[in-house]
Amino acid sequence: MPANLAFGQSQVRTQDYLRNLVQLSEVLGEAHAIRTVCRGSGSQEWRLKMQDLLTLEAPNQGALRRSMVNGFNAGYGIGSDRYRQCDSSAIAGYRELGVEGQMLSDRLTQATMQAGPRR
Repeated sequence: MPANLAFGQSQVRTQDYLRNLVQLSEVLGEAHAIRTVCRGSGSQEWRLKMQDLLTLEAPNQGALRRSMVNGFNAGYGIGSDRYRQCDSSAIAGYRELGVEGQMLSDRLTQATMQAGPRR
């Protein structure tokens, strides 16, 4: 997950960085939908991860936070429509989301590391 600003993240964010944040939000939303189908509505792991991501990347109200929340909700809607039962298709979709989420997280981390410490 991207580093917190307090740990040295540059405040300059590229369009790619912001786009990756929103895409990661969508992945978390879709993963949350599948997890809910497979483990019940009490399973809140991915929603809580999304809250952590918002706290780190968009702690204040604004366009980025709205885009991330909208992305999560859109991903949840897609997942809810696509996976109505916990079957092999849902499990395969969940695995694919894991790969995509890891790729996006790696991109965000790389961008954070390249930005270097704040001055």
